Amino acid sequence: MRAHGLLAVGFLAAGWLLGGAAAGSAQTVSVEKVACLPTEENGVVRGTVSDLKVGQSPRLYFRWREHEAFYWVAMEADAGTRYWAVPPKPENRNDHVEYYGAVADPTGKVVARSEAQVVKVTDDCKVQLNPKERGVAENLTVGETSPDQQGQKVLAFLCDGVVTRINHAGIRRGDEVCRACVVAWWQKKSLLIPAAGIIGVIVTDDDPEPSPSRP
Repeated sequence: MRAHGLLAVGFLAAGWLLGGAAAGSAQTVSVEKVACLPTEENGVVRGTVSDLKVGQSPRLYFRWREHEAFYWVAMEADAGTRYWAVPPKPENRNDHVEYYGAVADPTGKVVARSEAQVVKVTDDCKVQLNPKERGVAENLTVGETSPDQQGQKVLAFLCDGVVTRINHAGIRRGDEVCRACVVAWWQKKSLLIPAAGIIGVIVTDDDPEPSPSRP
């Protein structure tokens, strides 16, 4: 009986040690609370991700505070465990942005996330993007978390820079809403160009020479 009791205690102690090791190696995600985000301009959110595994992707989830479901953009790798992300440009009506960092597995399931942060959007917020950040801001891929978001503009954020969307099932597509606005603008512009060209035509000869091909 004494031997069995000692074995039981040994197994329990081993379990506690393994449990403590597992807890100590748990994946963690954190994001900094930025001072502000600029109205109709891009900001940058930075954070850290520990123990990122093959196939996992770090993301920044964001939304107009307390308005419908979150969207997400990929977090870009920096030095070590540091990452950064550029959300789309907030509209004028968007006065606060809520965001958090997360890690998604290859199926898109979130396996770790940070606490949420709420930041104010202001006209006088100044953010200077470096060339790499600017390149990402001009070619954004925005992920969705709800079927209702598909076919709709990113709520309370500008189209500027949003190129690609990924729906809640992980299917990638071109942003049909923002792209349609750009196409319509160019079509309208192209209709104005011929009119301007016609206005600029000046006739200098009332009775031009006949064509050499005419008799």
